[in-house]
Amino acid sequence: ERWGKLMEQFFAAEGLITLGVMIVDSRHKPTADDVTMAQWFKSTCCPMVVVANKCDKLKKSEIEPNMALIRETLELPEDTVLIPFSAEKGNGKDALMSEILKYV
Repeated sequence: ERWGKLMEQFFAAEGLITLGVMIVDSRHKPTADDVTMAQWFKSTCCPMVVVANKCDKLKKSEIEPNMALIRETLELPEDTVLIPFSAEKGNGKDALMSEILKYV
């Protein structure tokens, strides 16, 4: 609980965070914790990017439906960037860096 309060104070401090980068597993429906984190970002009006990692583990035909499921489950507005990503293969790296650089 103490750690949670400390984290909340840090995240709530004005100006410390200019962009949130939330990482979810593209292979699965977002968890309750993922939903909670997305709701928190929306409540703070802090811009966020959602990175759907492990896309290399999906068939090409599964990527779009899984992105739609993530967007729907997290109730992401259309203007929230959702990036299909593969840390292993580097897919999505340029898109993520481009988004981060907008806020630096």
